[in-house]
Amino acid sequence: MTIEPKTILEAVATREATIVKTLADLVSFPSIVMSDPRQSGPGERECQLYLKDRLERLGFITDLWEPDGPALLAKYAGRAGAHPGRTFEGRPNLGGVLKGSGGGRSLMLTGHIDVVPPGATEHWTTDPFVPTLEAGMLRGRGTVDMKGGVACMLMAIETLRELGMKLKGDVVFTTVVDEEIGGMGSLAMVDRGYRADAGIMTEPTANRVAPLCRGILWGRIIIDGIGGHAELAVKSWDQGGPVDAIWLCRQILDGIDILNRRWATDPRKNHPLMGLSNQVLVTQIKAGEHPSSMAGRAEIIVDVQYLPSEHDEHNLGGHVKREVEAHLARLCAADPYLAAHPARIEWILDADCAEVPSDHPLVTTMQSAASSAGLSPVLTGFGAHSDIGLPTTLGGTPTINFGPGDPSQAHQPNERVAVADLVACTQALALTIADWCR
Repeated sequence: MTIEPKTILEAVATREATIVKTLADLVSFPSIVMSDPRQSGPGERECQLYLKDRLERLGFITDLWEPDGPALLAKYAGRAGAHPGRTFEGRPNLGGVLKGSGGGRSLMLTGHIDVVPPGATEHWTTDPFVPTLEAGMLRGRGTVDMKGGVACMLMAIETLRELGMKLKGDVVFTTVVDEEIGGMGSLAMVDRGYRADAGIMTEPTANRVAPLCRGILWGRIIIDGIGGHAELAVKSWDQGGPVDAIWLCRQILDGIDILNRRWATDPRKNHPLMGLSNQVLVTQIKAGEHPSSMAGRAEIIVDVQYLPSEHDEHNLGGHVKREVEAHLARLCAADPYLAAHPARIEWILDADCAEVPSDHPLVTTMQSAASSAGLSPVLTGFGAHSDIGLPTTLGGTPTINFGPGDPSQAHQPNERVAVADLVACTQALALTIADWCR
């Protein structure tokens, strides 16, 4: 059964209130990812159960399961998404399949339901888990990252079902946990066998088609000084005196700035679809033990970006790790104390990335759908990390990013998405499903 694009666009537009209500329902579940990955967030299971019920009402065959973290680690050690210390009790993944009549291409719609903690409540004008609609914007934790996209996925399918459209290809729907701390939920999803001819991950791209994302490395740079009294004249370190780790920390930070300036003009660190070059981002600093003592130790947490073209043999950032390590060694060699007591880096996480060719049929189909929904068809890159690498490189499902919301709103207090963006995203997704799976 063929339905005209105009009919689909109008049908989605008339469901604006239901789209908003669906997202508000999702936001009301405080599905916070915990810093200890052995603990479940207070609303992760409940959020997935809500989606499971909605999918079953649409005719999906559903699958709610708690992944086996240790077994996944043993199977995929050294690969993307395989992280130690993960357990999934109380934090299930959800998968579903809506079977087509046969002979059509399958499409996977995927996203995550875990959200970062809201932070200080005084930074919010309203309760972050009480969704608030104001001036055409829905505010609440996860409205952008990325329950807005999940709501659009669900409503696109629901609209087509209500229109009576019969699809030849299967529609696969997956929502995972653990994305905000490394992506083992997506690894479990791919390991479970969820795949399709192509996929869309609805991370926030401001409704732009983004066929690639960056990989990220998290690292802890450890700088050992020698503690001592901060207020007294002291001997030099080679005569038994102290060394201020904060002073050493400044040198390392300056050296990171130098590396970033070099990367800004390095072709390997730039991509035509990315607005910025790769960077080494300093996100945390910890130093000092007492107000009147020189710091005996400092730690710098860094977030290092890399492109799919920089993959090592495991589709990870091994080459970039070695590049950063070599730069750190050169910085240390230039200082007498650090030459004898070099800083070291411990790698915490390596989250992979992927790129789907710009002429891939899903990319062009999605561009056409975006245009029909009044959106820009111009391709962009997703500047942060997303989980598209795992379904693309491990699962064989070429997956792109496309979702509602300004990505700069992600993780912010008073996170909010425009209702108009939700409607336009749902329209573009519905048109893509109807075209791809016909």
